[in-house]
Amino acid sequence: MIHDLILARDAAIGLTAGLLAGLIHFSSLWWNTRLLVSRHAGKALVLQLARLALAAGTLAALTWLGAVALLAGALGFLLARQLLLRRLGGSQ
Repeated sequence: MIHDLILARDAAIGLTAGLLAGLIHFSSLWWNTRLLVSRHAGKALVLQLARLALAAGTLAALTWLGAVALLAGALGFLLARQLLLRRLGGSQ
């Protein structure tokens, strides 16, 4: 029973962390695109590296909690993408 609670806790932490990281990652993609279009390639590169570092760092940190947290984090990351596409619209 305790083991099940630990797995549920790890899944909740992973899902929450992945969702937050995904929302930040995919929301900042809009800014990154605007920077590239306005010919601010240096700023766009810095933002791109920060976006990737946040995503990779979040998923890497979740590996310390185990596979359940990592998979839930990846699911949260993809869920954030779907939520933002639905809210902001996307190419059909």
